[in-house]
Amino acid sequence: MALGLLLVIAARSLLEFFRIGGAVGAGLTGDQVFYVEGALAAIAAGLVVLVLHSIGRHRWATLLTAAAILALLAWKIAVIG
Repeated sequence: MALGLLLVIAARSLLEFFRIGGAVGAGLTGDQVFYVEGALAAIAAGLVVLVLHSIGRHRWATLLTAAAILALLAWKIAVIG
């Protein structure tokens, strides 16, 4: 479930990137870069959660997921406001 949440966040960020006009051949705007960075951060956290789950550290994986979600939310509030 923890990994699924992070993957949903990554997918949501990438979909928002395309919604605001990403991948049309023009240069990237600041908003578009923000969403790509958020998706990459969620994917990186998801990879760490996957490794933690595979070695049996389920509690740490859950804590990391919560911390990643809070960090991404705080980042969004700070940048976009």
